[in-house]
Amino acid sequence: MNVNRATFAEINLESFRYNIRSIKSFVGPTVRTMAIIKADAYGHGAIQCAQAAIKENVEYLGVGIIQEGIELRESGITSPILILGGIYPNEIDDLIKYNLSTSLSTSVMAKAISKQAANANKSVSVHIKVDTGMGRLGVQPAAFQNLLRDVFSCKNLKIHGVFTHLSSADEEDPETTHNQLSVFSKILKEFSKTDFSKIASIKKTMLFHTANTAGLLRFPESRFNLVRPGISLFGSLPSHTISSLFDMSVKKDSSAKLRPVMNWKTKIMQIQRLSKDVPLSYGGRYITKKNDTLIATLPVGYADGLSRQLSNNMELLVRGTRVKQVGTICMDMCLIDVTGLSDIKMGEEVVIFGNQKSSQIRVEELAAKANTIPYEILCGVGKRVPRIYTP
Repeated sequence: MNVNRATFAEINLESFRYNIRSIKSFVGPTVRTMAIIKADAYGHGAIQCAQAAIKENVEYLGVGIIQEGIELRESGITSPILILGGIYPNEIDDLIKYNLSTSLSTSVMAKAISKQAANANKSVSVHIKVDTGMGRLGVQPAAFQNLLRDVFSCKNLKIHGVFTHLSSADEEDPETTHNQLSVFSKILKEFSKTDFSKIASIKKTMLFHTANTAGLLRFPESRFNLVRPGISLFGSLPSHTISSLFDMSVKKDSSAKLRPVMNWKTKIMQIQRLSKDVPLSYGGRYITKKNDTLIATLPVGYADGLSRQLSNNMELLVRGTRVKQVGTICMDMCLIDVTGLSDIKMGEEVVIFGNQKSSQIRVEELAAKANTIPYEILCGVGKRVPRIYTP
């Protein structure tokens, strides 16, 4: 079967590795790195990105759900893997079988995991998650000591980390983040004063982590001894606030610049020369403005992850020149206006985001126009879009 589709995504693994090196340099040699590769590495390919991250000596890999961890193990990856979203009771056997670590926030799950681990004559690594203000997952700070006591009483559990998640590190106002870090710091003080018999043996190997991409870039005090970069590893930043701050740091140190990892491309399928006042695509929401309008059809649509919200509100690159997308984006196709480009032919390359010649369309640009975030644009590039990897 020939799967050489005209719409594809180029994944530059050297750029991915460069971004890891940049983040490591940024946070310094005393801070470890957990590469977050959940959601198929934000659409870039979890196995390939995990292998590349391991070559850059990341200490941990972070995934969202247990199936993602299993996929990595079955591909031969042996590095520590943390399931950030935790697990259900029916997933404990696989947690043990595949030697995965999990986020933990309840005594009920602690005891259930330990019991099944004992039956298998195994130990399970856990990271206790504290809810410092996200309101999503985690033990409440007031209940932390009780949970810690229960976990220490479970002979087949090993605490490898304590962590929280920052809800607003990418927002302009830093107050929420400062409050969360204050709560977490108090938790760590409680932990350091704990006199449980086991604690002395694990203090040196414990990982304390709060910093996502926005946190590690903007709040040095959030780094502790491990950071969890995600979107930055793929050359993007979570918000305009972070982008502005990062641009300033890049001006001071060009080595801090990140490189986009994915180039999303397609090829022209058909070209039509149309007269004035011709309605295009579903609903006729775009009408040609003049005679001899040159419209090219592209084999990419919202089933591939090109948001319908971008209809009549985005540009693409042809021959390094920005051209407008016109008409409603369809499930499998969309249209661009290539009027003014001479001798356009079927099969010519079109860049949805990425680089072409000296021009670039960034993921952040599409996210702003779709009223969303770069994460959604990258994760949305569908499975039927082939990934082509360059080392």
